[in-house]
Amino acid sequence: MRHRGKIRVIGAMLALVLIPNLLVAPVQAKQPAYGKSNVLNLLLIGQDKREGEDGNRSDSIILCSFHPETKKLLMTSILRDLYVPIPGHRKNRINAAYAFGGAPLLKKTVEQAFGIAIDGTVEVDFEGFPKILDLLGGVKLELRQDEADLINRKTGSDLKEGTVTLTGEQALVYSRIRNLDRDGDFSRTDRQRKVLQAVWDSNKESSLPTLLKVVSTLIPMIETDMRSGELLRAVVDVFPVLSQITIVSYQIPQAGQCVDRVVDGMAVLVTDLEAAGEGLREQIYGP
Repeated sequence: MRHRGKIRVIGAMLALVLIPNLLVAPVQAKQPAYGKSNVLNLLLIGQDKREGEDGNRSDSIILCSFHPETKKLLMTSILRDLYVPIPGHRKNRINAAYAFGGAPLLKKTVEQAFGIAIDGTVEVDFEGFPKILDLLGGVKLELRQDEADLINRKTGSDLKEGTVTLTGEQALVYSRIRNLDRDGDFSRTDRQRKVLQAVWDSNKESSLPTLLKVVSTLIPMIETDMRSGELLRAVVDVFPVLSQITIVSYQIPQAGQCVDRVVDGMAVLVTDLEAAGEGLREQIYGP
């Protein structure tokens, strides 16, 4: 049975890194449109859902691809303003697919836009992010002074530039920064991947009892169609190779391979989707 995990935590940052990897062993990857069938693709969706609001667009979209033979975990950020065809709708920003049809439509949109097969989706809610990271003892990151200043203004902190350990609240602010750099959303998605990498680095050497305890603690905080026992068995199955997994970052569109346009009053990013799909498939499956 194929599992489509809907993990509501941006602990995206633990859920985006630790939980997807723990699903590698018991989940059989789909036969992709191109490439090798043993690669597992999970679509990780971060959304800022507010109580009483409907039709939220996805705030972050990360395709997490694990190749068990190379032990490579590819994290591909898909910029939310990318202009793509949405099945059953007109072309729009890719994050509109989530507002129109939730995770299933966003999954279908990504599959059709880039010629890949996605094995499952992980839906992330920003509300749980601080709780998850605080549970893990925070996250260590390198800050610039302007990043520290912005986090301080938002959280009442007193951070300085350099290597610091951020609380969950501070890390959430950091992961959403987009106005300090000229390239805007490119830098924002890069910050998100840095948080994921830092979470991974701080947990990959953990002992099996520690990981089991962490996952057991997280289970009541997530929504998934996997049973608790399956998650815990997954931890045991993947533990022998956990420390050997290498994380590689990628993003679509690539810098310099897109143009800013205004379409129907919307600011969008336009790129050659066929070329972008070829580049992504090569990253996931190899040349």
